Amino acid sequence: MDDAVILAIAITVTSLLLAMIPLLINFQKKQNSTTQRDISDRDLLRLIHREPDQLVSPHLLSEKTGITLNQARNRLNALFMYGILNRSQNSKGRYFFGFREELREGPQLVLSPDPFLTVEDLLQIFSAHDNRVSAQELIMATGLPLEIIKREMKYFEQEGIVQKLSRMNGTGTMQNRFFVLQEPYRSDPDKFRQRAGVMDLEMRELLRGDNLIV
Repeated sequence: MDDAVILAIAITVTSLLLAMIPLLINFQKKQNSTTQRDISDRDLLRLIHREPDQLVSPHLLSEKTGITLNQARNRLNALFMYGILNRSQNSKGRYFFGFREELREGPQLVLSPDPFLTVEDLLQIFSAHDNRVSAQELIMATGLPLEIIKREMKYFEQEGIVQKLSRMNGTGTMQNRFFVLQEPYRSDPDKFRQRAGVMDLEMRELLRGDNLIV
């Protein structure tokens, strides 16, 4: 076969594979969003916490909740990829997921009824957690799905409100990630509060545009 033909085929196959990646990611996100009705991310974390060894496999999660095995894998892997869960493997290649950090319910806060994290909600949560908040703590405080929290914190980071920090272990593997307020909002949260009306409206429209809320 001519080298030019081989190169053309290779380029075509590579392009198709690259084009499929966003489709697969969106499919997984849609599945994760759909199965929130079966078990929310907060209740999933509570389920793991109730296990005798605080470990759960996709098979066990599927059995306990009724979601499919693939859906269970996607849900657990999403929490693993964002640094909330650890993943271990047995001799048969089956994965088990557990916490990177101890699960705590945290203080009871009076948050908004909106289906997303408002500016005032975020300030309350930061204040209740000594101005350093992990994704796990955000899930437990709000009951919101991880996908919404990820999108919101990305927005707040782009706006210069928060910054995301990662903690590594001795081998360079990420242990966890957490968020802190940036200046001047760190020293004067009221400056953040002054932007609440506009930012809450922008957030609602942003999440609607991403099909994360209705």
